[in-house]
Amino acid sequence: MLDTVLVTGSAKRGGAAIARAVHERGYRVIVHSRKSSELEAMELMNSFNAKRANSALLWIETLSEQLQTLPDFTHLVGVVANASQYRHSDLSSSSAVMLDDLRAHLLGHLEIIKHCKDVLINNKGAVVAVCDIHTERPNKNYLSYNISKGALQTAVKALAAELAPHVRVNAVSPGALEWPIDNPIDMKRQAEILNSIPLGRVGTFDELAKAVCFLLFDASYTTGATLNVDGGRSSFLA
Repeated sequence: MLDTVLVTGSAKRGGAAIARAVHERGYRVIVHSRKSSELEAMELMNSFNAKRANSALLWIETLSEQLQTLPDFTHLVGVVANASQYRHSDLSSSSAVMLDDLRAHLLGHLEIIKHCKDVLINNKGAVVAVCDIHTERPNKNYLSYNISKGALQTAVKALAAELAPHVRVNAVSPGALEWPIDNPIDMKRQAEILNSIPLGRVGTFDELAKAVCFLLFDASYTTGATLNVDGGRSSFLA
């Protein structure tokens, strides 16, 4: 049986790129998504299995709710905690969404890691969390998102200590990546963002995936670290 990697939130965008990069390295991939993205997740799983038989399976689960099902973790060697939700909130509205965001970003992933901890220890596996450069310099009007993503980044350091020396735990913090299609950013804001990036462009999902794979498979003497994939933006944000 192939060594297996779970990538949460892997139906679209960066998560799909990470799943593809993991699959290209020869691993079996657990493609995870919420119910609303099941069609895209199934298409991705089918594309993997068309390339290599039985090299992917599908897990539909909403991490912002109590986990109802779990996939087979027997051969698990890696977890990529990528699932996320990004929405406006401020102090007056955050109470309505805070617990939901904490479950989606932090608590759901902790529950997964708790269930597969022994397997990861036995397999000397690794965990990579996808965080955000804005947990250090938060964007206004995303209070709940920033707090819950920041909690995930703190969990990376705590888990790195708790699971050492058997399991490595690291994080990748992306900056601006490929512009979203479903929620377009106006041209003025795009220009502002580009002007704040020393490399002068947004990153690609493939570049994010390469960073995740480096920490997941290659960085054998690295744990508790965060790798920024942001074109240098986090060093220059005011």
